[in-house]
Amino acid sequence: MNVSPDFTPPIKLMKPYFLLTSFFYLLSMFWLFFINPQNSLDDFSIIAWVHLYMLGFVMMAIFSAMAQLGPVVTETRHHKVSVFKYIWIFLTLGLSLLQVGFYVDAKLLLYGGVLVLVAILIYIVEFFLTLRNARRKTTITTAMKTSNFFLLLGIIYGLVMALGFNSYLDIETHSLLKAHTFGLLVGFVTLIIMGISIILVPMFGFSKRISDDEFAKSFYTLSLGVILMLASPLFLTTLLEFASYGLTIIAILLYFFQLVKMTKSRKKVVHDIWAKSIYVGFSSFIASFLLFIIYLINQDAEILKVASWIMLVGFFGFLIIGNLYKIIPFLLWFEIYSPLIEEQNVPMLHELLPSKLPTLQFISSTIGLVFSSYGLLIREPAIFYVGATSLLLGATFFALTVYKMFAKNL
Repeated sequence: MNVSPDFTPPIKLMKPYFLLTSFFYLLSMFWLFFINPQNSLDDFSIIAWVHLYMLGFVMMAIFSAMAQLGPVVTETRHHKVSVFKYIWIFLTLGLSLLQVGFYVDAKLLLYGGVLVLVAILIYIVEFFLTLRNARRKTTITTAMKTSNFFLLLGIIYGLVMALGFNSYLDIETHSLLKAHTFGLLVGFVTLIIMGISIILVPMFGFSKRISDDEFAKSFYTLSLGVILMLASPLFLTTLLEFASYGLTIIAILLYFFQLVKMTKSRKKVVHDIWAKSIYVGFSSFIASFLLFIIYLINQDAEILKVASWIMLVGFFGFLIIGNLYKIIPFLLWFEIYSPLIEEQNVPMLHELLPSKLPTLQFISSTIGLVFSSYGLLIREPAIFYVGATSLLLGATFFALTVYKMFAKNL
């Protein structure tokens, strides 16, 4: 892989994305104290929290990571890197209006959704134009394109639901909600994580990368599953939904086989903060995956709630934070210090990451994940809020880590 400064956006341009990622993660953990964990998943306060977490933390983190990794993987420069000045503004404004819409006036859901769609359209158009001139075209490149297509469809389904909430359309929202959620969580976020992990696990974990053909098996299987789920509201049949679940389960099993294969090929084992976060992240994914299968069997909404929680906070949260502990120091070092190697002493890569804060974050967040998940499982709010307190403490350490890295080096 040819890494060139020409391929990545200036770190100052992407600084707001990283800072907002940590801010929204902190805010979403704080906001847990304003929701009732015993409420159903269709409660507007819980839906509002999910959007705060997904758009503010997860989406902002993915935009920042893909802005850097996408061009590097394909060995090409951005088509119009300056658009990243505006994407985070539209996304933040849209998210703010969505939150007001969920709590105050549903009419604002439509306006917030439009602003989010504008941000995503800018990102997708720029990304596709960038990939048009890619020197390396692999299955991972195709997965990046496909995930963005699912992202767009998922957001459009969300806008259609907003029209339904405001009585502009007479629609059945239940199947649309499934398609909206599945398209974004599985079609976009999970598929992006699968593609990126095929690159980052060998890079950070000192292991061999699987072949393009091997990744294609899990990628195409998962993509077909997502397509069936997105099509299910159009045909109003549960058959497509169950076929989608089956294909998704097969794809996940194939992916885990590939992940285990890469892990076994490690040349050396380093249990740093990245590795520890990956361990918790993928352990959370296994737990969530098993709970989802149990839900498909008994249709217990409480099991679905626990599975979703572990997926969002355990899998998405730990994987994103762990990788940011690698990505941000590398970007700072690569842009600021690497040109100075022959002129002066420069810090080592690991020295750009605060030594104690990430460890404190990992411990607090892991304890918080365990207690909050257990509280949901036994339906005991007090235990859930104990976990939420520990998660909030971990989020504070994470936000301080990101702030200190930029304040000290940029």
